[in-house]
Amino acid sequence: MSFLSKMRKKLLSLILRFFSPVIRFWENHFFGSGKKTKHQPVFIIGAPRTGSTILCQALTNAYQFAYIDNTACTWHRNLRFGLWLSHKKYGDNPHNNFKAEYGNTRKFGGHAPSECGGFWYRWLPKDRHFIDHDEVTSEMVNEIREEVLGASTYLRRPILFKNLNAGQRLRLIHRAFPNARIVFVRRDPRFVIHSILKARKKVGVEEGLWWSIMPPNVEELRQLPEDEMCAAQVYYIEKQIEEDLGLFPKKNVKEVHYQNFDQALIHRLGEWCGVSAREGGKMPGFHRDDPDRLQLEEQEELARLVEKYPFKKELFV
Repeated sequence: MSFLSKMRKKLLSLILRFFSPVIRFWENHFFGSGKKTKHQPVFIIGAPRTGSTILCQALTNAYQFAYIDNTACTWHRNLRFGLWLSHKKYGDNPHNNFKAEYGNTRKFGGHAPSECGGFWYRWLPKDRHFIDHDEVTSEMVNEIREEVLGASTYLRRPILFKNLNAGQRLRLIHRAFPNARIVFVRRDPRFVIHSILKARKKVGVEEGLWWSIMPPNVEELRQLPEDEMCAAQVYYIEKQIEEDLGLFPKKNVKEVHYQNFDQALIHRLGEWCGVSAREGGKMPGFHRDDPDRLQLEEQEELARLVEKYPFKKELFV
């Protein structure tokens, strides 16, 4: 990013921050609290590199979920206004975007789904992801509920969130949305580890530095060699998710596997969430993992890494 682009971005941020209180005053009168809405949010969670982005893109394109796109995310300090603005601009049109750079879609258009971490960082720390029960305040819960449910009431549909940090924040999410629906994405851990290692190399993450989602014991895991750190990252992220999913009714949780991604799965999830199909919404192509496509040395090394942790047998392909 050039110096001029950085200055423009900083200036825009200052302008949005300055006008945020005025916009919030309007939001509170226009949207209300959303306390009576029947549309509870849906969260896609899991470890990084499990296919959560393409799943989110397929669901938001084929079904009429509300979601934070890049336009709405610009207004993350006033999410209700941002979603209202996006709806005025795009209506119910599909985004037809199935591209991303490690979850980031900013260069792929204003209507492309955004992880929009900025919304959650209004209340949560940036240097860690796990949030425990005693860190959740009533003020935090009320403000998050007001924004999310207020927008859902206006848009008359649930908001679908795909921000994998949410998997380490389920204790907060349960307090705010005890009836939320959760989609837990799984993948063969060998391919998750392989993909994380490739991603670290591509974005230039130095050995010993952390990348992406942080489980509660992140400081302990930082001391491991890079390949073992990545294996442990996947295991402990999913372990925490499995523990905290017990907070939610079983009927509100779906576990899906990357290997089973297809149009039929998208349709089942859309119907499970009670959302209508989106006219003109295309489906992406889905891929399958095949161990035979890996070199023998890679297969052996990945097998060594996953043997260190009790991953469920049914996750492997």
